[in-house]
Amino acid sequence: TGDLPAVVILAGSDRSPRGPLRIRLARYFAANNVVALVYDSPGTGASSGMAVLQSRDDRVAEALIAAAFLGSKSGIHADSVGIFGGSEGADIAIMAAAREPQVAFVIAVSGAMGVPVLDQLRYSAEKKGRDAGLAEQDILKATTFKEVAFVLLSGVDTVEWPLIQSRVSQWNDESWATLVRLAKTRLQGALTGQQKESLLVSLRQVVQRFSSEPWFATVDPDGALQRAVNLDADLFFRLLESGRYSRDLHRSLYRNAAVIRCPVLAIWGERDSFLPPNQSATTLRQFLSDAGHPDYQIRIFPAASHFVTTSGPESGFVPGYLELMSEWMGARFPADKRAER
Repeated sequence: TGDLPAVVILAGSDRSPRGPLRIRLARYFAANNVVALVYDSPGTGASSGMAVLQSRDDRVAEALIAAAFLGSKSGIHADSVGIFGGSEGADIAIMAAAREPQVAFVIAVSGAMGVPVLDQLRYSAEKKGRDAGLAEQDILKATTFKEVAFVLLSGVDTVEWPLIQSRVSQWNDESWATLVRLAKTRLQGALTGQQKESLLVSLRQVVQRFSSEPWFATVDPDGALQRAVNLDADLFFRLLESGRYSRDLHRSLYRNAAVIRCPVLAIWGERDSFLPPNQSATTLRQFLSDAGHPDYQIRIFPAASHFVTTSGPESGFVPGYLELMSEWMGARFPADKRAER
């Protein structure tokens, strides 16, 4: 009972059902007198829709609808509803707060924060490969696959093809030549229905061929790519045409950081294997500082994973992480002042 703050907890890029990690966070917030909403992503669990086809604008709209829902509930102060986002959800939280000034706060955890997608992919390939003890050639194969696959999925020609070609020519595997050909075919522009079907069939074969390689687990650790290529051709190309893989995160963050004014708490784990944490933190700090933001805090936890846990998503949160969030919230929404609001 009482006039409580509240938080919407967003999923990352996996757009999964309510999983143990987000439920643990929701319970912690609730135990510290912050109402928390965690829900199944569209098309998962009990939710209708199809998350895989959502644009970033769709995700922002979804987050703001969830925040408005919380603000309409009795016992919650409408001016005290914020958004927590992890991974891609961190970017969505920042975008939502920039679009809707009524968002009371943002907690952004493990967000890319302006780091170009290709930089993220290259970092992830090397970090995951080294963590897995892969040979240098296998790390290079994972990096090359991610680079060429990025061109194929985004339709943006941002790699140096002579360098790519010099690598794949030494591996003596026709699947590499096929992957390069498919990426260049995608760059040609509009494709006929038959061309789309043929491209997808060939891509499935390439993914199937590489799925048994020791490096491929670092490329597609959660099976998202394999799920995408198993869509039918219409859905697959609708996914590509949604712009999900070609977003300009750097300029998007700059525009959003220029207008956001609610308190921001941004957190990373030093051992993040999905994106470069220090580069992300430095970029966000620079943008918020340049914009004259009045209230932000940035923290990188040593020995913490992408999930700010000791290892994977099922392990325990690192010491100090949950306490930092509750103390930060308590300083901005103290219980003894809620009645005055």
